[in-house]
Amino acid sequence: EGSSSPSPDQQHASAKKKKKNAHSHHSLKGIFLIMLGSFSFSVMFLLVKLMAEMNTFTLVFWRSLVQIAISLFDLAKKGVNPLGPNDATVRFYLVCRAVFGAAAVCAWFFGIQLLPLPDAVTLQFTTPPFAAAFAVCMVGERWKPLDMIGAVVCLTGVALIAHPTWLFGSEAADDADADTGASGLLKAMAVLVTTAGAAMAGIAYVCVRKIGDRADAVVMVLYYGTLSLPMTLLGSGLLLGDWNVMGDFEHFSIKDYFLLLLMGIAGYGGQWFTNLGLQIETAATATLATSTQICWTFIFELLFLHEKLNMWSLAGTALILGYMMIVGVIKMVESNQMIEAREAEEQNEEEGILLENAHEANGKGGYGALPSD
Repeated sequence: EGSSSPSPDQQHASAKKKKKNAHSHHSLKGIFLIMLGSFSFSVMFLLVKLMAEMNTFTLVFWRSLVQIAISLFDLAKKGVNPLGPNDATVRFYLVCRAVFGAAAVCAWFFGIQLLPLPDAVTLQFTTPPFAAAFAVCMVGERWKPLDMIGAVVCLTGVALIAHPTWLFGSEAADDADADTGASGLLKAMAVLVTTAGAAMAGIAYVCVRKIGDRADAVVMVLYYGTLSLPMTLLGSGLLLGDWNVMGDFEHFSIKDYFLLLLMGIAGYGGQWFTNLGLQIETAATATLATSTQICWTFIFELLFLHEKLNMWSLAGTALILGYMMIVGVIKMVESNQMIEAREAEEQNEEEGILLENAHEANGKGGYGALPSD
């Protein structure tokens, strides 16, 4: 009776408080991880741009080799099964995430080599509307009016970046071609392929959400790297007529090997940080955090590539990035409101339990005070 040890109710309240604080740090950790992933991907895209003389499939092949090596080393060190958990459903989504993710990267690399770097990366930012649409079918999420508006906004941004001749006239198209040296037809193809890559990335994104924390983030990277190898071989052979995806490695310079290694490391970092962040953070907050990638892209473009930016591309970039930031802020506010409502409900339940226990204690005390005769 005279003990100062906390009661079960006090222990329960303390545990709830720790859980609340953990959720706050948990959320910040997820945001930070996704921002690190965005930075890593921006570095990778910059390196791809610096190796524009190599074909797309050769770049993906070498990137995959580096990622496989790092992943196997990391999983062996942690004692994790490279195949992931012994769950058919999880492994199915791991394969789907790898296949669609690899196809998306091939499409992006193709676009990066033919389009100005900010334009190609901004086209990548059309992934969230695609992901929202696929989430309706695959996860059963409701497509809210904000998501529908976002799809229109992002597609409008794509049109501003691509500035097609039917909308802007031939003069705008000529100015755009002057930036990259690409023909109008080739540039249009790059826009279509890169946008298709964003759609495939949307499917891969939803697969990560389906997997959740049931598989290690490094396992996802390993699956991606492994399944990318046959895809690069088929893509290079069928589309380019060249089955040698390793490239002319006998004539690679030390600089080429160094850039390929850095590209693989940056790609691994982007994959790992993003997968880990998505396992922790909600899709809404992730949308806001990934928008930092476009900021790094502009910095790299100004510092290293000195590419010419036109006003239409800037307008499209601002439109898409502005939408991402607004949606992220709105959904973060909604998430905080839901957390506060849940905490208030839990507090009311705890107060009810404490009050009930107090009544029981008073009742027992009253009976003990009765005369014994």
